[in-house]
Amino acid sequence: MELTPAQRAGGEHLRMIHDHFRQQLRAVTAAVEELHAGTGDVGAVREGVHRLGPALTAQQVAGVCGQVCRFLTMHHTIEDQSMFPAVATLEAYAPVAARLAEEHVVVHHHLERVDDLALAVLVDPSRSGELVEAVEALRADLESHFTYEETEMAEPLGLLGLGV
Repeated sequence: MELTPAQRAGGEHLRMIHDHFRQQLRAVTAAVEELHAGTGDVGAVREGVHRLGPALTAQQVAGVCGQVCRFLTMHHTIEDQSMFPAVATLEAYAPVAARLAEEHVVVHHHLERVDDLALAVLVDPSRSGELVEAVEALRADLESHFTYEETEMAEPLGLLGLGV
């Protein structure tokens, strides 16, 4: 179905939000790779994960990292509690909404693992390889999630007149 420009706005806004997270993932990947290569530090990794500003100490990052985690969680909670149930009222899109909600759980586990490993590397730098792998897994699953959501949710968002 061809959507009007007004109907496409919700899907475009969703893509812009995801593009912001994509930018964060690129920063995280660079910071983790530098850490693993011995040229970076765990504070930069956690800063990259949470994008809270330059030159934060590990303690400062640890104190504020929950803020960005809560932002992503809030974004997913809004989708889970408002957007997905509304989209599920359109029979053809109910399976899409269910799949996306399940993927949110996977993404949350990835975020916890990356943050836990970033802290573990403070104590045991030899675990930086595990952190690289955890970030790669997060990035792969989150990109797949974003792409699927942008593709499958644009039409129902427009049909229902939902904003993001």
